Amino acid sequence: MTWRGLSHVAGFITFLILCSASVALAEDFKAIDGKEYKNVKVSRVEPDGIVLISKSGIAKVYFTELPTEVQERFHYDAEQAAAYSAEQTASQVALQNQQAELRRKLAEEKNRYWTGQEPAKDQQDKVRAPAAVVPGRGQQVEVISHGAPVDISKHLALGNVTVVDFYADWCGPCKHISPSLEQMARTDPEIALRKIDIVNWKTAVVKQYNIRSIPQVNIYNRGRHLVGTVVGAYIQEVKRYVAQAKTSG
Repeated sequence: MTWRGLSHVAGFITFLILCSASVALAEDFKAIDGKEYKNVKVSRVEPDGIVLISKSGIAKVYFTELPTEVQERFHYDAEQAAAYSAEQTASQVALQNQQAELRRKLAEEKNRYWTGQEPAKDQQDKVRAPAAVVPGRGQQVEVISHGAPVDISKHLALGNVTVVDFYADWCGPCKHISPSLEQMARTDPEIALRKIDIVNWKTAVVKQYNIRSIPQVNIYNRGRHLVGTVVGAYIQEVKRYVAQAKTSG
């Protein structure tokens, strides 16, 4: 067989593998009340539930609605879930108050404008000088914690883009995005990947970085500044932030 023929065969095999992987990601879930979620993919895992993607859209299903075996699979903990739900509610209230305050300030500024008062001058943001690019990549892919506290800043690759992946072995979406992240790091000398295994929702590293959903991917630029965070298995979003990180800091 010619080299071209072998290439076509290899491409076809790769296509079959990708198709199989895609099919494997689709699952069926049945809630305690009998409601069924068929052919859905788990986008991310949170302490109180899982976020599912289907043809009809995105929906969150709480662990209290799911059978025990599903709860155990995703390491559901009632105490952690209650604390997370309370934090989410508090954050929503804070956001609503912030928006109300913003609307009030805008109304005041508009009123000053129409009454002829001089509007306050906007202060210009200080432009931060870009960090020097220094070769110091270290290992391309490295697991830096298994649930224990860790100082991420000490593991960032100065002069290169660092991608930090918060994951768990029992997290399906984590397993979906992980190979893509590792391939990025191994094929692009400007990218370093640091992986943090949260193990479960009770570990010290979860509390340290307030992890509330996995997979969570943080992207840092060459100057070790956080550029963006992607929650969920969205590799294209990660790539977008990586491209941004390469041109900043």
